[in-house]
Amino acid sequence: MARSALSWIVNRGETQLSDPAWEENRRRIVRCLLALFLVLSSGALGFAWTEDWPLWRGLYFTLITVTTVGYSDEGISPQGKQFAVVLLLVGIATTTYCMSTVVQIVVSRQLGWKRRMQRQIDQLNQHVIVCGYGRVGRTVAEQLHQAGVEFVVIERNEQHFQEAVDRGLLALHGNATDDAVLKAAGVTRARAVVCLLDSDAENVFITLSARDFNPKAFIVCRAETESAAGKAHRAGARMVVSPYYAAGVDVATAVIRPNLAQFLEHGRNGQGGFDLTEIAITPRSPLVGKTVAEVGRACDTVVFVALKQPDGQTIIRPPGGLRFDAGDILFLAGSRESLDEFCQMLAPDQNAAQPAAAL
Repeated sequence: MARSALSWIVNRGETQLSDPAWEENRRRIVRCLLALFLVLSSGALGFAWTEDWPLWRGLYFTLITVTTVGYSDEGISPQGKQFAVVLLLVGIATTTYCMSTVVQIVVSRQLGWKRRMQRQIDQLNQHVIVCGYGRVGRTVAEQLHQAGVEFVVIERNEQHFQEAVDRGLLALHGNATDDAVLKAAGVTRARAVVCLLDSDAENVFITLSARDFNPKAFIVCRAETESAAGKAHRAGARMVVSPYYAAGVDVATAVIRPNLAQFLEHGRNGQGGFDLTEIAITPRSPLVGKTVAEVGRACDTVVFVALKQPDGQTIIRPPGGLRFDAGDILFLAGSRESLDEFCQMLAPDQNAAQPAAAL
């Protein structure tokens, strides 16, 4: 965990020498080093004076005395033994104080790092919670990061948690099935929860908890079997995905319709000159009341792929006479530049690159 704290501080640029807490810790460390130096130097000089030894021999005997190694008594005189008694008491007390001070500083820095992480998470709103930072979780986190979506990772595996921290991600070390961990991740304020653990039972349990804490959250649940998928839906998941099934479908599509598969893959990776996005139409949107044809003439570089109405009905390639209404979800296709221009035309402060951008 100490390496986690160091990685976070380096990634976030929080090593500020002017920090009062850091200055206080630095002074404490200096005092410890000074105390150790005084003990060692006093011991070396004391034995050199009482036993008529060279300074190096005096320092050597001081070290084996303070550390209680006790290789031998070096044949010291009665005066030397008296001095060694005093040195033992003072040296052990000083060493214990220094060690306890170092431990306190490490613990305080670690707790401070955790508090800073938690403060940043507490400031998030309408973010995404990614439960699990395995192979699928890493891909989800990368996509969210590229899209500029704020998210928090929950990971119980120390190594995977460390990888997330090293990448500069907001992460919590814990089990997502624990209600306290979900609350710490801001589940009540989250807009989506992604359950990607390698256990179907745990994913369903997280879905139940997340739905209870936040009924409006969009929950995506990973499931390996049809039975688990059905339970996840009943638990409140809006979408259930199976990585192995999805991979099989992609492979079959590539074999049966290779050109279409390549086209979709390029679009998915942003390499084919086009992108796909969705826009949630709010009551204040300038789209409300306008027809598809009117909006299409104003921006003819995007394609209206589909329109999902509030009642759940999805209209593929909406006709020109259809009027937009509040609550509709519009699916668009086009180049990233044209999608950005479309959103700027409607609401300059919105970004089409963000999923479900409210216009």
